[in-house]
This record gives sequence, structure tokens and C-alpha cells, in this order.
Amino acid sequence: MTTVLQFALLGLGIGTAYTLLAQGLLLIYRGSGVVNFAHGAVAMLAAYLYWQARAGWGWGFGPAALLAVVISIGLGLATYHLVMRPLGRASALARVISTLGLFMLLQGVALLIWGPFPRTLDSDLPTTLLNVAGVAIGLDKLLLLLVAVVLTVALWAVSRYTPVGLAIRANAENPRAASTLGWSPHLLGGTTWGLGWGLAAVAGILIAPLVGVTVDAMPLLVIPVLAGALIGRLQSFWLTLVGAMVIGILQSLVARYVDFVPGAMQAVPFLVILAVLVLRGQGVPSRSTGAQKLPTLGTGRIRWPWVAGLVVVAGFLLVVGLEEELVISLGVTLSWGIVLLSVVALLGYTGQLSLAQFALGGVAALVAGRLVADLGLPFPLASVLALVAVLVVGLLFALPALRTRGIDLAIVTLGLGATVAALVFTNGALTGGFDGTPVGAQTLFGIDLDTVFYPRRWALLILVLFTVCAVVVANVRRGSSGRRMIAVRTNERAAAALGIDVLRVKLFAFGFAAVIAGIGGILVAFRNATILYSEFDPLQSILAVGYGFIGGIGFVGGAPLGGTLVTGGFGTWLIHQFAPDASPAWLSTIGGLVVVLFALLHPDGMAGAQIHQFQHLVGRFRKRPVEVPAQVQAEVEPHQVRPARLEVDGVVVRFGGVTAVAGATLAVEPGRVVGLIGPNGAGKTTLIDAVTGFVTPAEGTVVLDGEDVTGWPVHRRTRAGVSRSFQSLELFESSTVRENLAVASDPAGGRTYLTDLVRPRRSPLTPAALAAVRELGLESDLDTTVAALPYGRRRLVAIARAIAGEPSVLLLDEPAAGLDSVETAELGRAIRRLVEGWGIGVLVVEHDMSFVMSVCDELVVLNFGHQIARGTPEEIRRDPEVVRAYLGGEHAAVGAGEETR
Repeated sequence: MTTVLQFALLGLGIGTAYTLLAQGLLLIYRGSGVVNFAHGAVAMLAAYLYWQARAGWGWGFGPAALLAVVISIGLGLATYHLVMRPLGRASALARVISTLGLFMLLQGVALLIWGPFPRTLDSDLPTTLLNVAGVAIGLDKLLLLLVAVVLTVALWAVSRYTPVGLAIRANAENPRAASTLGWSPHLLGGTTWGLGWGLAAVAGILIAPLVGVTVDAMPLLVIPVLAGALIGRLQSFWLTLVGAMVIGILQSLVARYVDFVPGAMQAVPFLVILAVLVLRGQGVPSRSTGAQKLPTLGTGRIRWPWVAGLVVVAGFLLVVGLEEELVISLGVTLSWGIVLLSVVALLGYTGQLSLAQFALGGVAALVAGRLVADLGLPFPLASVLALVAVLVVGLLFALPALRTRGIDLAIVTLGLGATVAALVFTNGALTGGFDGTPVGAQTLFGIDLDTVFYPRRWALLILVLFTVCAVVVANVRRGSSGRRMIAVRTNERAAAALGIDVLRVKLFAFGFAAVIAGIGGILVAFRNATILYSEFDPLQSILAVGYGFIGGIGFVGGAPLGGTLVTGGFGTWLIHQFAPDASPAWLSTIGGLVVVLFALLHPDGMAGAQIHQFQHLVGRFRKRPVEVPAQVQAEVEPHQVRPARLEVDGVVVRFGGVTAVAGATLAVEPGRVVGLIGPNGAGKTTLIDAVTGFVTPAEGTVVLDGEDVTGWPVHRRTRAGVSRSFQSLELFESSTVRENLAVASDPAGGRTYLTDLVRPRRSPLTPAALAAVRELGLESDLDTTVAALPYGRRRLVAIARAIAGEPSVLLLDEPAAGLDSVETAELGRAIRRLVEGWGIGVLVVEHDMSFVMSVCDELVVLNFGHQIARGTPEEIRRDPEVVRAYLGGEHAAVGAGEETR
């Protein structure tokens, strides 16, 4: 027991350092809503500055520490005003990517100035041993604990009891509201970034004697720091203190008692992150001050003559036209480009920010290497088996994505990648030795691929495999699976409402991206006769996202462009042409700076910027008149749907102690319109959510065509014939009207996930979708991006998308909101045509009483969750209880044409 206590107390030292770092990260998040992945790199830079002043210039503790802290505060202020402030209206993804760029930039700067070698420092705190409960503990550990506690008390008191603290919290939630109270949001934001980086500097100085000053390890301290902050929900300074201490103590105990598993100590933060994010069932809320713009996507269109010509020319140059050094660098660029294609598929198409893609490439390289080295399997067979293995691992990596997304998914995958690196890539028993896995030269169909003697052959193989992978990724973009992925990326709620199984899409995206990353990882690893797994450390996965962002994460062509910045790639070769003695650290520095600049200026990357310029140039010389597609010009008959009756019986929905819907009962018959009306807060939208599966009723049943669907997931109800629109539209804004409708009308089933790889399903609109376009007058808007349409047209698109899947029952949530009187009247006529011509049953929620009275066959009235009336419009008009609910008895009736809100 004494030994356990001894090691637990030893963990207090690292735990207090984690606390200081975590409190700074928490302060930045509370002030600006940004999770700063560069926080560990800031501590690293401060530690180097402190070491330089102490060991290099002979300064005392006070001046050296003051220098490091002041510079860090200044850099924090500069970061806010030069990076985060201009990104205030950017997407959460752009802001996260910018912090990854800062990570790369700070690490590159440290490498340029101090080199890759670690530095050591003696602690300036007294190290006298004290006896605590029979256990010896250093006085420096207790002093660090005191500093952490005092800092926590100060931050908690300032945030809770001072006007500045309250203003910082308000600014994070709503900068505009804070400014109306007299607080400058930029002053508050700059303050939190400056203080946060100052705290990171203090932590770096105090932690340096414990872990050493290193370029590689210290920046990754952000992983345990994030784990500690997540325990505090990125809100509580006290819980963050506890969380950081617990992680430090657990790491100390694991290092003592689980020493038979190499790297087990580094796995502790990931296990904590996984427990907090996945078991808690909620993630880190991302904040934004305005509408967020997702990165632009390429079309995935393949121009085969161009592709064939480029491959032939590139192959010729690799074989005979270029010097050998350049050929090798291009091979590195393209092999990394394959890994970046996995980033395009996962992050660009599906919106899943994974910081473990290069770790997956390392897993594939490990399996293939062991099969070649130990079993003597030929390289092609070993590679295929390795890809099967990495597919399984990729699906396991997807499990956190089923419960988390966005920033929290990035945190989970970063921890997961670091854990794989610690437990697997540094484990000699798994890698075949700490010096790597000797695999020798490979052959393919009898052709010697020895990279020492035949580097051109290896580069040609990489070119062929890159071309194949690029074509497959482009195929997925154009197919049904790609449309589903993009729908999930844009709006998971709307995707589910269109019948898309969001979980299946995520599993496919992670598995597909894992296989692509595995191909790239194998090519990166087997270019040497001995596989060195240090190439697959967590930093490389961060770099992969950064390079992919520079190239353009929405474009297949962005992958090779991003790969030019890889160490040993084309960028390295180019730099050496002008500066032969330049350090490889320049690439990290330049790469990090370019990531930040692209986040600010060109969030669509190099590929997006080039395509935009080309389209602008073409548009100046060629303007085509808007043409109505031929398939819409033809007369389209009303589309008959399968008739089905929807029955809602005694549905009760509760949120905690609040009853939102209390016993609602209604039925929607084929060919009839039922109106659901009531004052704001009556529970109308909540009832639609219960019918469509977005909330689970506490009591009651939902029956469709005689079958109880109460326990069915959203996508299954949609496929069964229940469709809906949303009050907030929830369209795929960056896609065209045609693409929105194609997603809704794509057939169900998982076969297309495989067939799209080689032959993507085109997206001609189904007869039902064409009829919806005609009914709502959207013929001329089919190839227009939704974001470019006026609000009224967008609302019509939302309704057209809801009926494109041929639903038996259609639920419309305030369809006339934002429409003028002419548009509203036309919408009412269109709904009647759907009901009478198609046989659809419609449940409509609407505040415009003129619209409701003219369209509906039956009305159901809710008030504070209770159903108070049900009958024809004329009966409801005269119901005294309805009059009291709406108008408090001041009027005798709800007059037609009166809009009640």
C-alpha cells in the first residue's frame, strides 16, 4: 500500500503541470470557443526560451521565466488578432485547422532554432524530501500542487465573481450581446488568448525538469491536457484540476504496475478521453458567431483523356525524363498523396475530422511487413491481407464517431493514434525489433522493385496506385455513397430525415478511408529495406490533415498538391535546389504558416483556388442562358404513392421534468391534409419529432399502415414512407438543388457502397423528384447552388426534397414561413395537388391561419403540450377553448386571414 501511495504522490508532479496547461486551454475555450491544439507546442516553445536564457545566456530564474512568459503572452495576443479574429465567422473546422497549423509552425520554428536534440534542466524549486504519511515526497511536488490549486482558485473566483470574468463567459456565447453591454469582444478574446498562452508558458517552464525539453514529445502533451479539460466539460476549473491530477496519478501508477506493456502510460489519456466523450454521450460544443461555410467540394468528374495523357506523360518522365533524386521525391509526394486522399474522403466528403490517418497507414505497414518478414509472403499478397486488417481497425476507429463528431472526434482520434503509436509502434515484440522490421527488396509479377537499384520502378508503381486510388475516390464522390457522405457532412439530422443510415455512412467512410490510408502507408514504409515505425508517430497524422487542407480537402487534386510539402517530397527537393544546406525543419515551418494563411485566405486550398480562378476566367468569355433540362420540360404526370395511414395514439414526450407533449392523438389518412396548430411552445414541432423518430415518446404509439414504428430509427421510418420538412429548412446549402433531390430519391440498400467504387450510380432524378420539381416550379433552379437561392425558393426546395422520396405521409413544419402572399397561395394549391393527385397524406404545422383554413381538411389544436381540440376548420374556428388558447378570450373567433403567433 505504501508503494501505491508513493507512486500516486509522484504523479502529482506531472498532474500539476497538466493542470496548468489544461487551465490555460480551458480559459481560451471559455473566452473564444476554440479548442487550441497548439497548446502543448506553446509550452514547448516557452520551455526552449527558458532553457536558452538559463543555460545559454546564464540568466537567473526570474528573468528567464519572465522572458518566456511575456513572449508567449505576446504570441497569444498576436494569434487572436491576426488569426482567430479574422476567422470569427469561419467554420469550426477552419479554426481547428488553424490551431493545427500553429502546432506545425511552432514546432518548425523550434527545430530551426534549437534542432531536434532534447535539452535538460534542473528544477529551480527546492527538492527537499518530506515525510507525508510515511511516504517520502519532494517539496517541489507540493509547491507545484500549491501553485495549481491557487491558480484554480483565482481563475474560478475571477470567472464567477468579477465583471471581467462574467463578460468573458458572455462573449464566448454571444459576442454581439456582450458588446451591447459595453465590452469589446476583441479585447476579451485577446485577453483570454494572451493569458491562456501565458499559462501554457508557465506550465512549460515547470514541466521541463520533469519530462525534458523536446520538440517531438512536449507538443503532444496536448493529449493528456485535453483529457483533463474534458473531465471538466471544458467549463469547470475545479473539475479540470481534478481531471488533470487523476490522469497524472494514473500514469504514474500504470508506469509502475503495467510495465510489461510498453507505452501503457501514454494510453491513459486516450482511455480517459474515450470514457468522457463516448460514455458520457455528448461532446465538445463548437461555437460560431455566424453562418458557417463548409469547404467547397469538387465534382468528382473524371475527364479520361486528360487523366490518361497525364499518367502517360508522368510515367515517361519518371522512367527516363527526370533525375533520380527528383523521381524519389515525387514518389514520396505521391505516396503521401494517397494518404491525403483518405483525408479527402473522410474529412472533405464526410466531415469527420480524424487525426489518426497516418497511424492507420502504419498499422497496414506493420501487418504487411510482418507477413513478409516472418512468413515470407510475397509483397502483393501481404499487402492485400494488410488492407483487410486495416479495414477492420478502421471500423474500430469509427466507433467513437458513432457517438461524437467535430472537435471531440478529432480529440478522440488524436488520442487513439497516439495510443497506437505508444502501444504498437514502439513495442519491439510487435514490430520485430526496436530497429524496425527488415523486409528487403520487393518484387511484383517477377519485376524487381528494389528502391536502391530501381527507384524509378518504385515511383512508377506509386504513380499507378495513386491514379487508381484517385479514380476510386472520385467515383465515390459521384455516386450514391458520395451523396450520402456529403449529406452527413452537411447536416446529420437532415440526412437521417431523408432515409440515410448515418451510422452506416460513417462506418463506410472510416473503413474506405482506412484502406486508402493503408495503401499509402505501405508504400511509404516499403520504400526502405527496413520499415521504421517512427515515420508513423502522431505528429504525422496532424501533418496529414494540415497538408490535405493546404491542397484542398474537398478535391481529389488537392491530395498531390498537399503532398508536395512532405519532408523528402517535391517541396524538399525544390528547397534544396535553392538552398542545398536548408534544414528539413523549414518544411514544417512553411507548412504550418501556409496552413494558417490558407485558413484565412483560401479555405478551399490550392486546388479550390485554382478551380475558382479557372471558372472565373471561363465565365468571362462564355455565358450560357439558363435552360430547363429536357427531362423536366416533358409533361410529368402526378406520381401515385403507396397509400398508408398514420396513427398517433396518446403520445407523451418529456424532457426532464417538462412535458412537451401530453397525450396527443391524431390520424392522417391518404389524400387528406391535417393541420396541427397552437401557440408558440405548444409542442407542435416536438410532436413531429416524435412521429419521425427524432425524439422517443415516453408513452403512446406511432403506427404506420397498421405497423407499430414507435421504436424505429429515423431513417427506417423515412424509408417506410414518413417524410418531413424542417422549420429551419436544414438543406445542403453547398450542393445544388438537383443534388439535394438526388439524395432524397436515391434507392436504399448498401450495395452501392461497393458498386460506386468502380461504377458510380448517376443521379438522374426519379419520376417522383421530377414531379416535385414541376409542382413547385423549380425547373430553372435545378443546377443552382441552394445557398444562391432566395429564402422563399429555398423553402420550396425543402418541400420538394421531402416529397422526392415518394412518401406516403408528409409532415411539413411551417412550410409557408418566409413566403409572401402569392407564394403562400401557390404553395397551398401545390399541397392540394399532392394530396389529390399523388394520394399523399399531409400533416402540416403552420401559424398562418388563412393558409391552414384554406388547405386543411382537419385541424388538431395543441396548447402547452395538451391536445385541446380536433375537428374540421369550421368547428375549430368556433371552439371557445381554442379561442381562449389563442386570443385569451378577447375575440369571439379565429378569423380567416389572421396570422396568429
